[in-house]
Amino acid sequence: IIRLAFTPPNKVFSDYISNILPELGEEKIMEIGIEEIAEKELDGVCKFESFSQQVAELAASNDQSLIERIQYKSGIEMVERLDQFLAHMSEASFVPDDIAFDNVHIAKEDIMRAYRGAANLPIKQRLEKTASIIAANARDENGDKATAATAKKVKTAIKKMFASLNLLVIYKDFYEYMGRPELFKLKKPKMLEFSDVFPLVYMKIHLEGTKGFEEVKHLLVDEMQDYTPVQYAVLSRLFTCKKTILGDCNQSVNPYSSSSITEIKKVFPNAETVELLKSYRSTVEIIRFAQQINPNSRMIPIERHGPSPEIKKASDSSAELEQIKKIIASFQKSEQRTLGIVCKSQSQAEKLYQEIASSGEAVHLLDFGSDQFREGVIVTSSHLAKGLEFDQVLVPFVDAENYKTDMDRSLLYIACTRAMHMLTLTYSGEASPFLLQLVQ
Repeated sequence: IIRLAFTPPNKVFSDYISNILPELGEEKIMEIGIEEIAEKELDGVCKFESFSQQVAELAASNDQSLIERIQYKSGIEMVERLDQFLAHMSEASFVPDDIAFDNVHIAKEDIMRAYRGAANLPIKQRLEKTASIIAANARDENGDKATAATAKKVKTAIKKMFASLNLLVIYKDFYEYMGRPELFKLKKPKMLEFSDVFPLVYMKIHLEGTKGFEEVKHLLVDEMQDYTPVQYAVLSRLFTCKKTILGDCNQSVNPYSSSSITEIKKVFPNAETVELLKSYRSTVEIIRFAQQINPNSRMIPIERHGPSPEIKKASDSSAELEQIKKIIASFQKSEQRTLGIVCKSQSQAEKLYQEIASSGEAVHLLDFGSDQFREGVIVTSSHLAKGLEFDQVLVPFVDAENYKTDMDRSLLYIACTRAMHMLTLTYSGEASPFLLQLVQ
């Protein structure tokens, strides 16, 4: 079995599973990150930003043009647009011409006939096969087979009849063809935005083919909601084995690129899809509270009760920091083993960690370089906390400025649902609009 993890396999999550939930670690499951697959496919073509970097950028700003680019490339229509363009490009970009040298004459109609006969192959292989067939059949004026040198010239001439095989050039042409050139924007030269990575990989597979993962017998896709239809289309070509896809559609760290079960089934009609709706983690009170933040949540809690979540207002940011320290002190006197302080972004988590640690508190920062799940007080972001659970969770800075967009709502919902027994939210100034019905 191979488990596909969305980020470079989250080392902390893997450590957590192997130590906290040993019953899930009995069978050896190989893990691979979807970004590892992209790195392998795009090696030598270009670099790209990570999904984590995209999430961090979205959490820090409300760049509408970036959101538009992500949304355009994240719908089921993107696969259809790419298919339409690739079908057009494979015909329109091949312009045969008569060949005449070394007493060898080949009509462009014969070249086109051979090209059409290889239509089921990826474009590079199609050109190769066309060139090989024509070169093998080439005859001079005496009816003699073309020499090896002439055959080589014929092959070269035929391959040059295709406009361009440069992957990035073709990908840029796709947006021109769609009449949306503004939707392709490099982070820097030869560095893609994350939303372009899998459309480009999909295009490369159609252009060059791929070896795939024939040795894999079963693919388990976790966090299904975080993959786009184009990513599923790539996976369907790389993995021909049985597939099990699971997740919770309300636990997406990027709602602008999340997929529904309906979209997944269009790309993976034969895969077993399981939406995880039963929460064995949080108390009834915590789940009901989280569902007021995200009314679309269909999560069903098991009948386990605990204290109601608390929302604490502070007069200013200094007073909020003092509140946070009091909650830490209270936790340290309790029987509980883990307190997760879950911030919206990693930059907020790092800043808060420094402020808490400077006052002498024993606290751990969970960041992208972490490889171990620690007990005690852990400061992290919603993105990195996803999949983890804590006895108690504190969500700081839940004010109107920090939590206001659709993405912020998703991150706040994820943060709250990391709590098993106790949940506290703190803010100063004006409360987030997502809390309005809860603070009255």
